[in-house]
Amino acid sequence: MAGAAPTNETQLNCAQAAQADMLDFVHESILMRTPDGRITHWSQGSQALYGWPKENAVGALVDDLLSSTYPLPIAEIEKQLNRNEKWEGEIRRVTARGESLVVYTRWALQRDAAGLPARIVESAFAVGSVGQAEALRASEYRYRNLFQAMAASFWEIDFTPVGAMLRELRAEGVTDFAAYFRKHPEFVREMMRVSRIIDVNDQTVALFADGDRSKMNLPLDAFWPDESIHVYAESVLAAISRQPNYSTETKLRKTNGEIFDGLFTACFPLESIAKGTLLVGVIDISERKRAFAELGRSEARYRNLFNSMGITCYQLDISGVIRIYARLKAEGVTDIAEHIHKNPGLITEAMQATIVTDVNEPGIAFVGAKDYAEVLGPVSRFWPADDPEGFRQAFIAGYKSDARFETETSQQTLDGRRLDVLFTFVSPPAMREAGLALVSLIDISERKNAQKALEKLQNEFAHASRISMLGELTASLAHEVNQPLAAISANGAAGLRWLDRPNPDTAEVTTLMRRMAADAQRAAEIISRIRLMASPQTPEKAVISIGSLLQEALLFLRHEMQARGVSVTTELESDLPGVLGDRTQLQQVVVNLAMNAIQAITSTQTPHRLIKVSCTLPDDRGIQVSVDDSGPGVAENQRARLFDSFYTTKPDGMGMGLPICRSIIEHHGGTIWVEDGSLGGARFCFSLPPASAGITSGNHT
Repeated sequence: MAGAAPTNETQLNCAQAAQADMLDFVHESILMRTPDGRITHWSQGSQALYGWPKENAVGALVDDLLSSTYPLPIAEIEKQLNRNEKWEGEIRRVTARGESLVVYTRWALQRDAAGLPARIVESAFAVGSVGQAEALRASEYRYRNLFQAMAASFWEIDFTPVGAMLRELRAEGVTDFAAYFRKHPEFVREMMRVSRIIDVNDQTVALFADGDRSKMNLPLDAFWPDESIHVYAESVLAAISRQPNYSTETKLRKTNGEIFDGLFTACFPLESIAKGTLLVGVIDISERKRAFAELGRSEARYRNLFNSMGITCYQLDISGVIRIYARLKAEGVTDIAEHIHKNPGLITEAMQATIVTDVNEPGIAFVGAKDYAEVLGPVSRFWPADDPEGFRQAFIAGYKSDARFETETSQQTLDGRRLDVLFTFVSPPAMREAGLALVSLIDISERKNAQKALEKLQNEFAHASRISMLGELTASLAHEVNQPLAAISANGAAGLRWLDRPNPDTAEVTTLMRRMAADAQRAAEIISRIRLMASPQTPEKAVISIGSLLQEALLFLRHEMQARGVSVTTELESDLPGVLGDRTQLQQVVVNLAMNAIQAITSTQTPHRLIKVSCTLPDDRGIQVSVDDSGPGVAENQRARLFDSFYTTKPDGMGMGLPICRSIIEHHGGTIWVEDGSLGGARFCFSLPPASAGITSGNHT
């Protein structure tokens, strides 16, 4: 009848419809059935668990559909259900795929207005064993103890009627609940009124009602001042959007009317959502608010220090970056460097999410800004597009939760300058939790320019040393070049004689021409090596096979060794990794050490003139090259000074060869030293770090 008041049965049906509408929000199996076992509702979770689609399940008898096997006689279970209006336990069932499954179920009996059984609501999930079910019951027991024992205020709230209200809104065409809630605060207030408090713990009674539980018999909205209505609305939005929880600070009201600051947290476990309930926690943070007032005074002291620093300092909001970290960890990213390599746009995203929220006075001038406000905003404006490496390293350090990171990098200013800076990023746990970090920048452009000038000077000295070495080897190099040239001349003359015969032997001429071509190629290679050593080129690093480098360097000295009667052997480990370096400079080191060995041997009357060049990988820290000789060795008191500039043990030496070798090796990240050798003389050694993506050297003996 139009206008008639809704009956209890109608209200029950509406509540059940609202509840059924909420059931598809959860992944757990939820089904409704009549007391005789006929299925009336089959959730998406039921379909996922048992494999039967909704159209096959609704209307079927649950035990016929799923071949249920109960732990007790069904009559005993139904007796318990009628007496307690609930039952729970393990049931064995068979899925649509024929698989035997053990599920843990909870049954709730709903009655009609006359008090007769109307329907049974069942929730279920798969368990691996009976032991797991026992663990679940133990967990429930622990939960109840925890609920009462916690120092925080806890509420269990039935929001089933809220589901009905939202369902009606949706039927009316409302899709943006958030906008609707903002426009209609009275609707939110009504959602509070219809939400029913099921249970509260003792701490709630103490906090809100001065220990008097009877005062808690109020509608939920009595505890919410108008200024906090939006918080309740946001918690409802979080629940229907399947978020695991919602937390924020808000104002709440006690039963005596006092307003206080509280940390409000709502949790939405799947099982609770299925039953139309949620768990709310409240912590009184009034004392913390007062502490924040003290913090404000501390902030003032920090502000004075921040602005009085003589170097550039930024304060950053990194909360956006922390959200990116959380997203990546949820995706299972462990190797962040590899992930960035595959997703280079991530660095741009992180730069845009890193916001300068404060800068001191020196920083404004440092970045070439007109005023304070111009500095604020994303840090992407200060990182050169062609050199984001410093930010990339800082991002990786932050992903690993490092509290501090420092590197030398480049920064670009707002007025178009590019500076070399010492970049320091600091975000200890307390700051990181607040989404904050501090950055300091020190201009090191002059220092970098001085380093470049020093490197240029060192390269010039190295070039001069190579030229000097070529001067010492003039006779040997001339002989090396003359050998193929003489062979070309002889083969050419022989070819002419074969052609001048009455019957020219073209086959023999062809052979001679091939020899001439080979000798010409050999002469060209010798000249190429000489030109490479003589060239004042800028050092360029590449991955180099250490074996081929040593062989090329020894070829350079082949005639010199033959002329002086010196024998050389090489011992190289197999499968050596490559090294990252400049080929010419490293060849210069090997040639210099080998020449020193030749000169040391020939300065004595030793009957055995031997040099052994070996290359090993004693550990993962570096590849070691050793040059042993059978000369007189180096006195212990001279070794500490051998690599000093202008110190020499040779009568006509300048004392620059070994210092230049040391400079080259250290520039390549290695070390060089001298020790007693295995042939009776000295052993000069140097080590180099293996290239991260190296090649391997062959085994030459």
